Amino acid sequence: MTATVSKERKRIVRKRQKRADKGRLQNKHQAQRPFIALLTAILVWAVAFTLLRLPRILMTEGPIPHALIFSWTNDALLGAAAWISAGIFLWILKPQWIQRNSRVILICSITLTSACIASSLLATAEWIPAPWDTTIPYWLPTLLAPILATLLLGLPGGLVTGILTTAIIAIYANRSIPIFLNGLLATAMVTCLAENIRTRSKVTKICLLVGLAQVPIVAFLSLQEHLALFRLDLYLTQLVAPIAAALFSAFLALLLLPLFEHIFNITTNISLLEFSDLSHPLLQRLALEAPGTYHHSLVVANIAQSAAEAIGANGLEARISAYFHDIGKLTKPEFFAENMFNRDNPHDQLNPNMSTLIITAHVKEGLSMAQLYKLPPCVHRAIQEHHGSTVLQCFHHKAVTSQQELALRDASNKPLDESQFRYPGPRPSTRISAIICLADAVEAASRCITKPSPANLEDLVDDIVRRRLDDGQLDDCELSLLELSKVKRAFVFTLANMLHGRVAYPQNHEDTNNKPADADFPEQTRTPDSGSAITAARASA
Repeated sequence: MTATVSKERKRIVRKRQKRADKGRLQNKHQAQRPFIALLTAILVWAVAFTLLRLPRILMTEGPIPHALIFSWTNDALLGAAAWISAGIFLWILKPQWIQRNSRVILICSITLTSACIASSLLATAEWIPAPWDTTIPYWLPTLLAPILATLLLGLPGGLVTGILTTAIIAIYANRSIPIFLNGLLATAMVTCLAENIRTRSKVTKICLLVGLAQVPIVAFLSLQEHLALFRLDLYLTQLVAPIAAALFSAFLALLLLPLFEHIFNITTNISLLEFSDLSHPLLQRLALEAPGTYHHSLVVANIAQSAAEAIGANGLEARISAYFHDIGKLTKPEFFAENMFNRDNPHDQLNPNMSTLIITAHVKEGLSMAQLYKLPPCVHRAIQEHHGSTVLQCFHHKAVTSQQELALRDASNKPLDESQFRYPGPRPSTRISAIICLADAVEAASRCITKPSPANLEDLVDDIVRRRLDDGQLDDCELSLLELSKVKRAFVFTLANMLHGRVAYPQNHEDTNNKPADADFPEQTRTPDSGSAITAARASA
């Protein structure tokens, strides 16, 4: 009866796995169709151009002049050329983004938002008396698109979005060269300065700095305009305008950033920094209910951050993901070795298959907790992938030993299936997930080394990484062999500094009059007992 139930269960599991793999492939196929991204960009440009020109069309009485139609046609063609150039530029910098509709739609949304705000300001020029209407181009928030795209997508996304938006705004403003030059300068400076921003105040400071850098260009262009008739008040207003526009762009970027993060499921460094506080409810529970796991997570976070920064990845994302990667152990903390504290091992009384189910369940439980506490998507990914589909060697070995004993008594016994002792996966899909997967294994194994010298640690790290490579756990991530060697060096360096030794302090005798018999000998020649070791540890702490 048990064998029949097991076969039926395996059949159902295989059926579900095939259905899940089929759905995953279909979703991937739909999400990686470049022509959908191209049609989306063209549709957005058509809608944007129509909306930007609609007020002018409604205000025109009678038939629209042919010259105006010809001018609008030229603007539409120039805009289409700007979109095509941005697409080619994006294909060179980030070819995988062209195959992700969400990234293309995000760039289009930022461009459309910035263009609509700029067109609204340009439309107010008709109600402003001359010559003050000439100051309107300098009040445009040209920093909004590059700062927002850089925060959400990084340097390549900010560069492409900034140049595209600057071209669209300049085309709409009667092909204004000053607007185009100011926008290019703003895009170049913002993308270089705002890539690793972690605080909101830094956004304001960078925008203010870029606004000040635009002042010399505006001063030169304004002098060219006022050669015939110079007005000091008008000139000073044009010099102040870029600074005010930069601050306005910072305000709009911080206002729109949470909205774009929520819609497109992106977590920026600004949002990640909020989860770095160790007083988070989940981390506090981990410190009280599973202190061994809590300390393990902190060490993994330090190791993962140093390795991520060594290869140019996001160290903050690695640290935050490592903090929460083992929160699923809160359901049954006493079943994990780091929380046993010299107590009896509960797995000694359990079947290896049952122990495997209990241990592997912490991945599913951790994902449920992450969804309940609304943790970032990168944390969800780290929780799912930090073990990949590795084998639980301890329980597998225990099961193999039991199987061999049964084979001696029963020749008809079936061979053991290794897949029963594997984590459900998936395997690491990003560089950060791969680093956390390796750091988790390296930190756990380093606790078993009696002499943690750099040479021993290097051998340990090489062995763990080689096992993961041979098992195919790093096949789905973008970690190159060169980056893997840097990760290993970072692991060894960080662990060697964490597991360093200390000199034992000699025991101090308070009563110097009643010296023991061996008091004449130097205390450094005597081996300190447990009491002196505790005193030394307290003194060193």
